Amino acid sequence: MTPNASELAYESIAELAPRIKSGELSPVTLVQTSLERIARFEPQLNAFLEVWGDSALAAAELAEKDIAAGRYLGPLHGIPVGLKDLIDVAGSKTTGGSKVLADNMADSDATVVTNLKAAGAILIGKLNLVEFAFGTTGLNPHTGDVKNPWDTTRITAGSSSGSGAAVSAGMVVAALGSDTGGSIRMPASLCGIAGLKPTYGRVPRAGVLDLSWSMDHVGPMTRTTEDCALMMNVLAGHDSADPGSSHEPVSDFTSKLTEGLDGIRIGVPSHYFFEDFVDDEIKASVRAAIDLMASNGAEVVELSMPWVGKGRPINFGVILPEAVSIHEKMISEHADLYSPAVRSRVQSGLNVSAIDYVRAQRARQWFNHQVAEAMKQVDVLVTPTVPIRTLTIDECTPSPGNPGAGSELPMFTGVFDVTGQPSHSIPCGFSANGMPIGMMITGHPFDEATVLRVGHAYEQLTDWHQRQPTDISETN
Repeated sequence: MTPNASELAYESIAELAPRIKSGELSPVTLVQTSLERIARFEPQLNAFLEVWGDSALAAAELAEKDIAAGRYLGPLHGIPVGLKDLIDVAGSKTTGGSKVLADNMADSDATVVTNLKAAGAILIGKLNLVEFAFGTTGLNPHTGDVKNPWDTTRITAGSSSGSGAAVSAGMVVAALGSDTGGSIRMPASLCGIAGLKPTYGRVPRAGVLDLSWSMDHVGPMTRTTEDCALMMNVLAGHDSADPGSSHEPVSDFTSKLTEGLDGIRIGVPSHYFFEDFVDDEIKASVRAAIDLMASNGAEVVELSMPWVGKGRPINFGVILPEAVSIHEKMISEHADLYSPAVRSRVQSGLNVSAIDYVRAQRARQWFNHQVAEAMKQVDVLVTPTVPIRTLTIDECTPSPGNPGAGSELPMFTGVFDVTGQPSHSIPCGFSANGMPIGMMITGHPFDEATVLRVGHAYEQLTDWHQRQPTDISETN
């Protein structure tokens, strides 16, 4: 391994960027560290579908020369980034983790890839995922299950399973995921990293495979909240190639990071998110995090939201018919190539009538209004990210007559795909068996800056985000 590789692998973008800019750290050394860790830990974790070692090293050498010549492009210049395999990179396959698209070669870059390249980021490979991003546990019978770096017998959650594991294990400094029912925030929670679902339309989706076009989001998965902000400064903005792309002005997402918690009003729902079905350790960790923020300047406001549990059924009620409309032709021609679980999910959308879809969208309008009204008196909501403990892969693996556990995972995250609000998961503790626990910070539409401010402020009060996985080590 490269000298001090373990320490270097867990440095954040914010820590690495000044060293790269000054010439103290070579992008080549950083990319070599990533590639060495991928080679060492990938057999255990199965996070990657494709690794671009040669092109990443060539890009790193070019970055080093450009920076030395005074052509520094910003904090992402020379930073290794992994991409969920829904995202097009010209000349590479985009498989969606499915046999159906096993030979699907992209002829152009997704807009987010164009943005990353323009910022000098180094693309290091494609990351594993749930087939077509349509699942919550992170398991994929085609590409193999991704293992959680904190305990390789356990799931990462999905669908951005490889993204969560790769960042958590120090294989890459940052990754991109997508989120339709929680697929950025659930793996972030279970893998002990930061993951931001931006406001719907904030980050362009052109060149990214659709699951549910009115709820799909693309966003960053990183070590820290600050790194999410730095990624967002590159990713966000209007894109005419994406019909859902917002025209909302984009400002510096790091602008409020250091303002602390003074004056922040934290809403804590008195319904659903802390009820009896939520794991006791998760409730206790999130409550302790809220108390810590309250003792450091935040005001806590309890909110009555007795209807908020309707969000996840609305989420699923919209996803199903939109997903089947996207997959209709492929599944009619290649149903045998889909895994049984994903085929069943897609085909169940055929049973949703047009009037039921309209009703779901009408219920969505009502629900979004209710949430907006409830949040008028607060800046953010703070809740658990997921309601249940981190399950084992065996518990989640389907068998005849048993669909597998894990369907409860998106009960909380899916609520905010319905509303499209910015929603961010960061670690706030660990269970007795050593698994990360995440809390979710959700803000007003297009106010990612406040969400990130709260996340960063909490991270300055704790060291949860600095801890490293215990089930992989340099001695394995």
